[in-house]
Amino acid sequence: MRNEILENKEFNILSRSIDNASKCCVVEVCEDCFKVKLVDNSKYEKDESVELFTMTRKGQLYFETIVKEVDNDILSIWFPIAYKYLQRREYSRIQTDKTLLLINGDKEITAKVIDISAGGLKVSVKEQLKLITEYSIEIEIENRLIKSIFEPIRIEFVRDEFIVSGRFKNISNYDRVALVQYCFRMQIENNNK
Repeated sequence: MRNEILENKEFNILSRSIDNASKCCVVEVCEDCFKVKLVDNSKYEKDESVELFTMTRKGQLYFETIVKEVDNDILSIWFPIAYKYLQRREYSRIQTDKTLLLINGDKEITAKVIDISAGGLKVSVKEQLKLITEYSIEIEIENRLIKSIFEPIRIEFVRDEFIVSGRFKNISNYDRVALVQYCFRMQIENNNK
């Protein structure tokens, strides 16, 4: 796993506080730790538990570890004891049973969410949607209302309903990070059952 932690490698870093979610870039690899430079102004503390993840050729690398030292926007982070390759997708998908409205102009379509990730949704609907068409959506995730544009990229007809996979457009970085953190927590909970 250490061969994945190289200078200039970009990671997403999360603390227990959603406000501390950020991107970071490895600036130095030491014997017992590695140093990252934070992209955003975030507050981390020595001995704080953090989660990091990045895409690799083997899939999405995920690990938890501890901040060794903080020097302004440079964090020294202990190498993790354990790590996981979660999946080949860029973003983790989790199953859910939420419903939402897809809005295009005056038209409102009720959709049942099959799964969600920080990159998009898979939904089932009773009427066919149009590919590469923008539908406004709002979905509540852990008491947070996330607003975005849903753009269908694949549609299948299965047992009297349409299964539509699509991506988010115009989603804020803050909302995307909230979804990343939510999906990771749910995935870890599901793996530990």
